[in-house]
Amino acid sequence: MLVACGTGLLLGFRPEDGIKGTLLAILFIIFFAFSVSWIFSMIGVLAKRPETVSGSSMMLVYPLMFASNILVDSSTMPKWIGFVVDINPISIAVTTVRGVMNGTATTMDITAGLGVCLLLIAIFAPMTLYLYLTKNNR
Repeated sequence: MLVACGTGLLLGFRPEDGIKGTLLAILFIIFFAFSVSWIFSMIGVLAKRPETVSGSSMMLVYPLMFASNILVDSSTMPKWIGFVVDINPISIAVTTVRGVMNGTATTMDITAGLGVCLLLIAIFAPMTLYLYLTKNNR
């Protein structure tokens, strides 16, 4: 993240909310990465080979990344695609990070971002632990 932030600064990006917003955005990114890591941990528990984890994860990540608002504003898309893009967890996380860094995040943006993280943890952490414990008890 330091390299990404440093590169952005070298290229002229200046977060409107300064250091505070940047640090909060970095903390949120770490929390989002932690919450998403439970999905890949579950795949790792289920997979028989390490190569399966990387291949399976890319099949999940790439469609979510390209169907997000990372590169294109969803308001410029047809309504049905814009709706799908807006409910994408990556889009919600990106909106939260952009808002926090620029000082324009609404309570709804922050709540949605944290809610997605907590929802991913609530779904995948217990499933991963259950699968791990049942697999190791055989």
